[in-house]
Amino acid sequence: MIARNVTACGGDATRVAGELVEKLRGDGLALAVVFADWRLDPAVLARELQRGLAPVPVVGCTSTGVIGAPPRTDDVPAAVAIGLYGDWVRVGIGVAPELSHLAIARSRDAIGRAARALGTTPEALDPARHVAFTLVDGTSGHEEAFCIGSAAAAPQIRVVGGCAATEFNTSARAFVWANGEALADAGVAVVLQTDRRFEAITSSHLVPTDVRTVVTAATGRSITELDGIPAARRVRELVAQLGDVLDEPRPTNYTFARFIDGVPYVRSIMLIDGDRIGLASAVEPGHVLRVMRPGDLIGRTRADLEAAAERVGGTIEALIAFSCMGRHLEACTRGQAAELAAVYARYPTTGFESGGEQTGMLLVNHTLTALAFGGPTP
Repeated sequence: MIARNVTACGGDATRVAGELVEKLRGDGLALAVVFADWRLDPAVLARELQRGLAPVPVVGCTSTGVIGAPPRTDDVPAAVAIGLYGDWVRVGIGVAPELSHLAIARSRDAIGRAARALGTTPEALDPARHVAFTLVDGTSGHEEAFCIGSAAAAPQIRVVGGCAATEFNTSARAFVWANGEALADAGVAVVLQTDRRFEAITSSHLVPTDVRTVVTAATGRSITELDGIPAARRVRELVAQLGDVLDEPRPTNYTFARFIDGVPYVRSIMLIDGDRIGLASAVEPGHVLRVMRPGDLIGRTRADLEAAAERVGGTIEALIAFSCMGRHLEACTRGQAAELAAVYARYPTTGFESGGEQTGMLLVNHTLTALAFGGPTP
């Protein structure tokens, strides 16, 4: 056994942490990764998990939904965890605090600290032996800069990750945790050194249409003008060209993507408010966006995970997943939530519904990013 996936449910963070600790304890535990419902006290979780498992490092974050817990009919908060066991993996962790000050530099330094914990430097990390995953406060407003800084620090290795989340449209903050401390306005970078096969996965089921538009006025994640026309009116016109009507105020039937080297990087439409379109990731004036529509969520996810399994030797033995909240909202809207959960349940999966996903230096939406481990390297 190289990994163990465990769950705990309840509203008392101390009791949930204690249950997870009891289930995770074991010889050779090298890392514990814990994702928890945002309603559980993050400070208590971080402190009690680290206290119970010390000196093993514990990292994790808050979410609106976790992946890997058994289905429930009640609304009791849940937490999921994965423990990595054995000498097949070594762990380096770096924290990027106070992202509101010099976010790119702080996230770059976090990779540096993680590399040093492994006795090396970012420049010397080997893409055949090293891979990184990240967690960042998805309510900080600095997620894009965190992705740039962390991935640019070691561009030769793969970096994937997810944004900690909290209930949508509230003032509640999201938190990440490491070293026994829960942090807002922060990110965590975890560099893994391994002698097993691994795969950094990026999966998107959205299908491009032939319709393109140019951002002519935008600030951060807010578009006010497309093609020189008020943004909300223009996107309705574009969807009408496709013979459809846009769902409002939170569309689930269409969104945008930037294409870079032929690869779509999705920017989900979160809200239409007057003439303004609110996105889940930033765009800039001059960006060309393609209108995207949903494809086969279940089939694409299944196929991409099956392909990853083949690439790691035929069997995934541990899977850490960052699956966008938008995917789960779409699955619920289309009555496919149980099917999506069943796809993840085919593998030893621990993950959470993320407020955005990191793939390399880019923050994307409506995407699954994940880290899969398989058999020993030949």
